[in-house]
Amino acid sequence: MQFNSEYFRFFKKKRLRFFSFFFALSFLFWIITKLSNPYRSQVSLEVRFVDIPSTVVLKSDPPIGLTADITASGFQLLIYHFFKSQIDVTLADTDFSKEAVQVNLLNQKFQLEQQLFQSASLNLISPAQINLSFSELKRKKIAVLSPEEPSYRAGFNRSGDWLIQPDSVWVLGPDDKVDTLRGLMIKRLSKVNIDNDIYENLKLLGVDDIILEQESVLLEAKVNRFTERSIVSFINIKNLPDSLAIKLFPQSLEVSYLVPLDKAVEIQANDFKFYCDFLDTKKNSDNSLEIFLENHPSGVQNIRWKPEKVDYLIRK
Repeated sequence: MQFNSEYFRFFKKKRLRFFSFFFALSFLFWIITKLSNPYRSQVSLEVRFVDIPSTVVLKSDPPIGLTADITASGFQLLIYHFFKSQIDVTLADTDFSKEAVQVNLLNQKFQLEQQLFQSASLNLISPAQINLSFSELKRKKIAVLSPEEPSYRAGFNRSGDWLIQPDSVWVLGPDDKVDTLRGLMIKRLSKVNIDNDIYENLKLLGVDDIILEQESVLLEAKVNRFTERSIVSFINIKNLPDSLAIKLFPQSLEVSYLVPLDKAVEIQANDFKFYCDFLDTKKNSDNSLEIFLENHPSGVQNIRWKPEKVDYLIRK
């Protein structure tokens, strides 16, 4: 008797599981059948503008949305509601010669419908027109700025100026952006411990809302071994009246500098021109004058001199 009772419970539980499985399977087939049927519904789509003319920049407004009334299967409508939310609107035939621009979406109904799933159809679209704000691009030639100094090997440095080809590049952009652009920056050289001549094609750094008609330039520079030298040079005095004489203490200074090794022997003391301005005696109350560098040999770098000020005595 006990065996029959346990068998009955087992059979009843098995029947329940079997019934639940077929009920779930039937419900799944019912859902699939229902979602395969066509339905009409409204979906929200975000507009992405394409085929924008190269001389036009759309102003940065919030994303433009539209409501599309479409007929599609239940599966497709679920995808539109939860996943696919963007549609392309072309501006290829838009007239930008007027201040106010309107894009007629009804004229693009066929192209818009082509972007839907194959069996879906576009019934209505709202709004039927989109108003756009834009600015015309200005074309201007902008100078390329000298690059940031790279990392040289100890004892080496750049000799001479940078050679940049081209030294200026045509750009396109909104008037206000182009007019405030003072120069284009070059990407920093990635090489380190440089000890030979530089000859590199480097990209220009981008600028927001600006189109560069050329994205890279050729950068050249001579790199030489440098040595440090010191020399004694005389200090001149400027703007001294003929009726006066002045005595500087000291009358010369020691100047230190870096110079390419192959030019070191060519540098002479009179290649450096230092001076004090007598007019500064009216500004200073400490009986000292600042020393200025007026001229120096080409190719020398990192010029330093001591002292930087001298005392003076005026004789009438």
